Amino acid sequence: MPVFAIIPQPNPNTPKLGDLIASKFPGEHTVLDGSAGWLVSAKSTAQEISANLGITSGEHGAAIIVEVASYFGRANPNIWSWLKIKLEA
Repeated sequence: MPVFAIIPQPNPNTPKLGDLIASKFPGEHTVLDGSAGWLVSAKSTAQEISANLGITSGEHGAAIIVEVASYFGRANPNIWSWLKIKLEA
């Protein structure tokens, strides 16, 4: 299933995004450490997720949404496990 990285940007409404992501993608999201953003697994497009979360309109904040094509780096092992499971779904 596609996985998207949601990277928050400065905006007074952006703090609303975490709760909104949790409610709209229960069981299909994880929080990145240090308030770096979220990963969301959905059969959708980046544009559809942006509209669904009110990012396009700015109603719920500002963020960059990128579909994950590959990944590498150093992070909490739970992030790697979550990515592997969701990308293979």
